[in-house]
Amino acid sequence: MNQIASRSASKAGLGLGELPSIQGLNTFAIVARHDSFSSAAEELEIGQSAVSHAIRQLERWFGRPLFERDHRGIRLTEAGRILADGVGAGLTRVHQAVRDVQHLHDDGTEVITISVSTATASSWLIPRLASFKRAYPEIDVRCVTTDSDRNFDTGSVDLFVPVGRARWPGCQRWPLMSETVYPVCSPGYASSVGSIPWTLGQLLGANLLTLQERHRTRMRWSEWFRAVGAASPEGEEQGITNDYTVLLHAAMEGQGVGLGWHHLVDDLVQQGRLLRPVEEEVTTSEPLWLNAPPGRALTSAAEVFRDWLLVRV
Repeated sequence: MNQIASRSASKAGLGLGELPSIQGLNTFAIVARHDSFSSAAEELEIGQSAVSHAIRQLERWFGRPLFERDHRGIRLTEAGRILADGVGAGLTRVHQAVRDVQHLHDDGTEVITISVSTATASSWLIPRLASFKRAYPEIDVRCVTTDSDRNFDTGSVDLFVPVGRARWPGCQRWPLMSETVYPVCSPGYASSVGSIPWTLGQLLGANLLTLQERHRTRMRWSEWFRAVGAASPEGEEQGITNDYTVLLHAAMEGQGVGLGWHHLVDDLVQQGRLLRPVEEEVTTSEPLWLNAPPGRALTSAAEVFRDWLLVRV
C-alpha cells in the first residue's frame, strides 16, 4: 500500500480528537485567501518560516500537497481547494457561534458589532450612535476600530467599512457615501501662506501632511494633484503618522495641509477649526462601501442598523 493510501486508511473512522490542529487549519485558510505565505505571515504577525512549517505539518498529516509551488508563487492543488472551501465555511460558522454566545444578553437586548477606522469612528460614527440608540433602545451597537485592511478578521463583526479600496470577495456591500477629498488646514496656517483661495501652486509649495501607510490603500497627494490636472509633488511623500486622526490634529495645530475626506472633516470645517484653502476637490469613481461578511445572513438587528445608516449619511 502506498504512503497516501496508507495515510488515508489510517484516517478511517476519525474521531473529533483526531482532526488536524485548528491553529494549522486557520493558518492554511489565511494562506489560501492570500495565495501567499508572506502575506499570511504579516496578517498573523508571525515569521514566514512558521507559516511554512504549519503548512508542511498539515500536508504531512494529509499525506498530500495542498499547494503547488513554483517560481511564480503558490496555487492550491485540488485537495487544497476542497480543504479551503470546507475550512473557510467552518471557521465562519465558528466565529459566528462565538460571537453569538458573547453577545447573549439576559435582558433581551440585541447586540451588533461594526468595524471602522479610528477616524471614521471618532469623526463620523460615534456622533450618530446616540440618535440611533434613542430610536432603537433594544439594540446595542459595539464599535471596534482597525486602521488596516490586512489584519482584519471579518468573522468577528456584523458590518464593516473597509479602510482602503481593497475589494472583499463574497461580501455583501452597499454604497454608503461618495468619496470626496479636498485639502484642509487651520485658519492660521492658511493666512501665513496667502489669501484664500490659494492657487494650486501655493498649495504645492505648502507643507503637505502625509499619512504614512505601508500599503497605499488611500488617496495620496500625488494622486490628488493628478486628478485636478496639476503637477504632482516632487520626490517621495514622507508620512508624519500612520493614524489619520493624528494627522487631522496636526492640521488643526497649524503644522501644514492634510487631505480631508469630506465625511470626516466637514464638521471640523463647519466649526471653523479647519478650512479649505483651495476650491478644487476630487470625487472618486468608487463610493465608500458598507460591507457584511460572507457566508451568513444579517441578523434582524444588523439589518435595522444598516438601513438606518444608509439613509442618514
